[in-house]
Amino acid sequence: MKDLLNLMQLNRNEIQHILEVATQMRRIVLSDYKKGPQLIGHVVGGVWKKPCVQSAAFQLAAAYLSGTYVPVYATEDEYAICQSLLNMGVNTVAVSCDNDNIFNGLARGKAAVINCGSRQYDPIGVLADLMTLYVKLDGLNNLNVLGVGNLHVNKVNELSYCLQMFGSSFIWYLPCDDVATIRRGIVMDNPHGAFSGADAVIDLGLTSFSEAEKYYGSSGGITKKLIDLARINCPLLGSKNIVEGALLKPYEYSAADFRESCYVAVAMAVLYVLGRN
Repeated sequence: MKDLLNLMQLNRNEIQHILEVATQMRRIVLSDYKKGPQLIGHVVGGVWKKPCVQSAAFQLAAAYLSGTYVPVYATEDEYAICQSLLNMGVNTVAVSCDNDNIFNGLARGKAAVINCGSRQYDPIGVLADLMTLYVKLDGLNNLNVLGVGNLHVNKVNELSYCLQMFGSSFIWYLPCDDVATIRRGIVMDNPHGAFSGADAVIDLGLTSFSEAEKYYGSSGGITKKLIDLARINCPLLGSKNIVEGALLKPYEYSAADFRESCYVAVAMAVLYVLGRN
């Protein structure tokens, strides 16, 4: 694996390997001494629209493994900046850009290219979700994972693809009156049926002007009655709260904070794996 443009290009063994390496990397994230030697002499360039949690995660990932990180923000021409970084000799470039075609052009060079979020794919974000499930549910086999929301839909295809390889399924709940969101994979419009028996719930977030109550997702749209239909202690990714009665309350089994540590660990693992190839 030279680049990571999307997870659809990987097989089960490759995904399993990244998750196993990330599990080891997370020990560094949680330790008091956060310094490994794996990326000594390695330079990572980052191209982002603006500073965000993801850009901070890659900066930390490089630092934790003794690498050097060079970020560029708010650029109007992502491709030109990436080419400049590659021309200047960076070993890896991590890019967040809506234009998927940029990644195909960049991947022809000598340096490794990591897609950190595009219109169609979000491989690092999906790997962070998978790692969270991997740890919280003791593996990825035979799971029923429910997705709610209509914002980060670039994760749906990759989640479906990866989970299927482990004998698991990804179901996406969308209300009937959402005619703007393109359906992908297995979609249900009955919330009770969607939540029943779910092993985990991933809140994909909501687009502007979407009503949380209709999507049962962001801003506390998930009610206690619905989450109680899922498995006991059902992990909830992407949201920290549920609605109980008329109140918005923290959900005891939210894995939102846990996922952030997984995101850094996955970034470390991908940088390490690509750096060895």
